[in-house]
Parts: sequence; C-alpha cells; structure tokens
Amino acid sequence: MSSNSRAAGDHNPILSSAEHVRLTPSPTLSRQPYEPWRRMVRAVRMTGSGHHAGTADPDAPAPAPLPHQLPEPVPATGDVAAVFDLDGTILASNLVESYVWTRLAALPHRAWPTELLDLICNAPRYALAERRERAAFVHTFLRRYAGTDEQALARLVREAVGDALLHRVRPEAVRRIRAHRSAGHRTVLVTGSLDLLVRPLSPLFDDTVACHMGTRDGVMTGRTSSPPIVGEARGEWMRGYAADRGLDLKRCYAYADSYSDRALLETVGSPCAVNPDRRLLHHAARSQWLVVHWGTHTTSRWEALVAAAALPSKRRTGFTGTGATDTHKGTR
Repeated sequence: MSSNSRAAGDHNPILSSAEHVRLTPSPTLSRQPYEPWRRMVRAVRMTGSGHHAGTADPDAPAPAPLPHQLPEPVPATGDVAAVFDLDGTILASNLVESYVWTRLAALPHRAWPTELLDLICNAPRYALAERRERAAFVHTFLRRYAGTDEQALARLVREAVGDALLHRVRPEAVRRIRAHRSAGHRTVLVTGSLDLLVRPLSPLFDDTVACHMGTRDGVMTGRTSSPPIVGEARGEWMRGYAADRGLDLKRCYAYADSYSDRALLETVGSPCAVNPDRRLLHHAARSQWLVVHWGTHTTSRWEALVAAAALPSKRRTGFTGTGATDTHKGTR
C-alpha cells in the first residue's frame, strides 16, 4: 500500500476541468473493425465483478434510485475527512478495465484479441478469488503486471492511459470532492488499484491510499508491498487513519458503491452509497443511509478505451507484463 499526501492549498487543475471533459473518438480508430473486440471487452468487464459473461450478476448496480440532493458538507476546521472509493464510485470502471486500457495501449491492435481472450479464459480463476475475499482477487489480478517495467508503465499512464481514466471520472464525484474541500475537510482516495495508475487523480485529494507493487531492478514483481485496503480491512484502516490525525469519525464522510465497502461506510457518521449494488442498496435502506446515482454524463468505456489506444505505435514499448503468454507459467 502507498499513501501520498499533498498540501490542502495546492493548485488543483482537475477540479475545474474533469467535470466537462468529453472525448471524440479518433476517426482513424473508429473506422477500424473493432466490433468483435468490443464484444470481448464487454465480456472481460464481467471479470471485474467476479462473474462470468452471460450470467446474472447479483452484485451488479441496482436500478438507479431516485436521485437525492446531497446536503452541503458541514464546514469544519480540520478534524473531518471525506473518504472516497475509486472504482464504481468516482470512476465508472473497475480494476479489470484499468488493466485493459493499460495493456491494450501498450500492444499493437493485432494483438488485442489474444490478450482479451486470455482475460476471459482466466475469469473463473478471478471469480473464485473474489468469492474467497476481495483482497484475494486484488492480489491475484495485480500479478498480471509482473514483468512490467515500472518507468514504462508510468510513462504510459502519463501519455495515454491517464486520459482514459479521466474520461471515466464521474462529474458528480468531482463536484462533491470540491464541496468537501471548500468546507475545509480532508479529502482521501482509498483504492485497491496500483498507485501508478491513479496518479492522474492525485491532485483531487489530500491523501491517496493505493497498492504499491514491489520491483526488482525497475521491473514489477507482481506482488504488492503490503495488503490492499479493500473489503473489511477498510473499516480498521479508517479507524487507524482517524486516530493518527485526530479526526472525529462521527463527523467524517465516506462514499462507496459495493457491499464489500460496508465496513468503511459503517465507520463514519455520514455514509453515502453511490450507485450501489443490490446488497448495498438493501443495507443502506435498512441503515437509513443516503443513496445517490452518479455518472449520467460520463464518457462510455469504449470511448475511454479508444483514448488509451491512441498512443502512437512506435511508443508502445516497455509494458510486457505476464500478458497472454505467461498466464499459466507459474508466475502467480
């Protein structure tokens, strides 16, 4: 896990621009015969929730609830934090989609089907890991980055994948983060994604808590340096974070989309379920939590993928990972 902080008064350019960012797909890319790959991308997306393509997903987002008008955050003098989950809450994507953007941006287009088929073939293994616990899925899936040059991945995120990520940011989330900052609250991002992948979002937050992958001679090992802060671990983490900084948990806020995040939501005085899955929606109703629907104006995942794939072919180097060729070679 890595945790990055920045001063509360730092300039935050994303706050004003991310709400309105839209993407026009590259005419060259959009004319190519992507439809078979588009279908495969939809199938791969199911692995992010631990379910097979073509089956009912009990953890899929519930039907959109009636939108609530969130009350303005209560101004505070520094003893309050607003904690935001990433995937499904701020970002209209998941751990698997982020990998797909990154991996496909590094590959020539002709290699896309092989990579996507490998992800689909491994979906049962990822689903089994997630059924055990969310942390097991994160550990298992992040091993796909084994063998990746760390600096090459950072460059890829900076030059291409970061744009795809920003296009999937929900404008309502940005506005809510801005409201908390205006109220003097400490804003925190907590995610099971790699710290390298979420760097484009760091200007939005005072602290970013993400997974950090170990390296050997600049090459990623496929193993995180500490357990990911996901699932039940988020409740314990939140209590420790508040104690270390003298925060009043009863005055703190948390935003998340999954039932697996309930430990985090139950820890604070002002929990909010964002686009909740069915189990979280029912739990939120019983607990009388706020429920909101964000993401009406978010760019589609296909347009985001086109943005990630726009990196010129001559610069698609350095991100090898285990990919499609090494998945079954015991590197996991």
